[in-house]
Amino acid sequence: MNLQRIDNHKSRITKLRGFTLVETCVAMAILAVAMGMVVQLAYWSMRERASTAARFVAIEQAANVLEAARAVPWDSLTADWADSQRIPDELNDQLPDAALTVSVESVESQPLTKRVTVELRWKRVEGVEAQPLQMQGFFTRRSTPAAGGMP
Repeated sequence: MNLQRIDNHKSRITKLRGFTLVETCVAMAILAVAMGMVVQLAYWSMRERASTAARFVAIEQAANVLEAARAVPWDSLTADWADSQRIPDELNDQLPDAALTVSVESVESQPLTKRVTVELRWKRVEGVEAQPLQMQGFFTRRSTPAAGGMP
């Protein structure tokens, strides 16, 4: 009887199959490829987030320059005012190698209107130049001069 039990036990062991070494290696390779794709996706996501954050900072800076132009009297909106505009030092980390260009031009078709153009260029984290940002604002004289020269 004991002999028959041992034979039954051996036949059960041979019927139960485990994973072979080849199957395990294939599963590990598939897992490694999937993990590689997840890491690449995470890296791409972080890069895009940093790029979007830098663009948001650039938009905010350009809007600040246009708001500063709004606060200046119309007669003071000149090329000298435009040349005096600078990027704050605290933004150097967020906008590497940033260059701010501001120009003030008179609009020929409307003599009491000036166009202020703000252009901001910077490099992305990888050192590639980001798409430049350009914003424009039109500013008109708040009142027209009277015949005596005073508004």
